[in-house]
Amino acid sequence: MLKNRILYLFILLCTTAFFICFNGYYSWYVFLLSLVLPGVSLILSLPGMLTSWAEIGVPGGGGRAKKSAAVPIQVAAGSRWPLPSGRIRLRLNIHNTLTGERRTEALELSQGRMPQAVEQRLTSHTCGRIVCRLDKARVCDLLGLFSLPIRLREGRSCEVVVLPNIFQTAIGLRDRNIPDAGGERYSPTRPGPDPTEFFGLRDYRPGDKLNRVDWKLSDKAGALLVREGSLPVAKRALFIISLNGDGNEADLLMDTLATLGHSLSGQGAGYAVAFSGGEGLVFIDVDSPEDSGGALEAVLRHCDRGQFPGLIAEGAEAPRDIARVVYICPEPEPAAIGFIGERYAFAGATVVHTRPLTEGNRLEGDMYPVRVQPGSLAADLAGLQI
Repeated sequence: MLKNRILYLFILLCTTAFFICFNGYYSWYVFLLSLVLPGVSLILSLPGMLTSWAEIGVPGGGGRAKKSAAVPIQVAAGSRWPLPSGRIRLRLNIHNTLTGERRTEALELSQGRMPQAVEQRLTSHTCGRIVCRLDKARVCDLLGLFSLPIRLREGRSCEVVVLPNIFQTAIGLRDRNIPDAGGERYSPTRPGPDPTEFFGLRDYRPGDKLNRVDWKLSDKAGALLVREGSLPVAKRALFIISLNGDGNEADLLMDTLATLGHSLSGQGAGYAVAFSGGEGLVFIDVDSPEDSGGALEAVLRHCDRGQFPGLIAEGAEAPRDIARVVYICPEPEPAAIGFIGERYAFAGATVVHTRPLTEGNRLEGDMYPVRVQPGSLAADLAGLQI
């Protein structure tokens, strides 16, 4: 617009000089035309300027994408006035809420009764929730000398969730004895204290309770036989993810979560994902491979990148029967270590971190540390037993 105004002032200066140097009706008409032309342009363009609109969206309603995949973003503009008006200038803000990356693009569209649409190719090399928002939209008159803001209401923004990468790597999963397990699975090789599930018979030993003796079978066998209960075991895992590092660390940790979850789903094991939802920990159950994409999307959309909250969000319930806890973080936080030790004392704990461990963040007990780094995630997780 500044260029158009400078050009108009130059033309006005030329017509003024022409009128002064060549006094007559012809120079007078040229000078008068240069004066009234901007007003005529504004009057003719004003109905179209006042009824202009602009919107942004994802064609086909696709809200998910893979890293480095081109996602089409369509920006459309038009007017409810049948006559043409000036051009519409927009600013497109693109923000990755996970990594904090921002960039801005300037767009210019011609508007008329038939909408004009332009397609932008959105590409992200990191995962995250990408918010595309139209801002500072203005419409010009036919000469481009005047402009009015456009009120952007519905359709001023759209979102695309770029999912993390999944790496193929060998991760072991072992049963673990859970004293307070609900009895959905039992060890096929070891007896346990659960009398509701029969494991087998053995000879009586001094100190065995008499109410466990099977008197009928003992009478037939001619020796005291004791009924043994089964040992409840659990194979369910809990992933606690903390994204309080920088953007590259958050991207790497999301790749870690996706890779570990995919490996467990391939072995037929369910798991749960815990993340900070702002007011406390939120839990999402993943019982099938189809649920994993929704869990990853929920983390990308709603995860708070602050410090570990140390408490459970209102209305949320921590899962039980957890055999192992995998804490995925830039570096271990004391609040998270205490939470795991208090609520899941009998579960095996693995800490997957990105930064070197120091004296201030050493692990306690039998927690097993695994460090992952960019470019070697599959190798860093290969052979991990959780």
